[in-house]
Amino acid sequence: MPGTQTYAQMITTSGALPTGSHSPRGYRYRGVPRQDAAASRTEELLGLLVQQRKMIALRNSRLRALSCELNELIAQAICDGVKVAAVALASGLPTASVRTTVLARDDLFPSGQSRTEQLRCIAALAAEVAEVESVRDAIERKRTEVLALARKSGLLDDYQLACASGLKHDEIRKMTRGISSRNPG
Repeated sequence: MPGTQTYAQMITTSGALPTGSHSPRGYRYRGVPRQDAAASRTEELLGLLVQQRKMIALRNSRLRALSCELNELIAQAICDGVKVAAVALASGLPTASVRTTVLARDDLFPSGQSRTEQLRCIAALAAEVAEVESVRDAIERKRTEVLALARKSGLLDDYQLACASGLKHDEIRKMTRGISSRNPG
């Protein structure tokens, strides 16, 4: 019949219920939309690469400061009369590197410290340098695994990976060639 409306038609067209109260027009979805799995994995990989880039930069900065301090201690020890072979043994460096370090510093005066104290300081600082290098190398290996996983998944191209990791896109291809990717998480 043309003059009668059904209950559903009254709600959608007028928004008024037969009782006189008003309701919203149509159905409103109030749930949370499900996030795309590929987009969330992409964000996770990018975040991990940015975090690793920062950690590597911090380790490199610390390594430069420690290396500079070690070079100063080596040059001071040689200036004070400690043998090159003893300094090389304490620092773990080749004697040629020790000699080069000493030649770079010519403005030193004798410090008056004992030989054993200087060698102990050099050995402790060399151990700290080795520890920072090993941590940095572990982070770089982890970054290589993440890059290999990201390239294998195809979610990001080499340029996006280069932007997030701080490497050149050609370096990323060379680094990840032949690496089996495991889950970095």
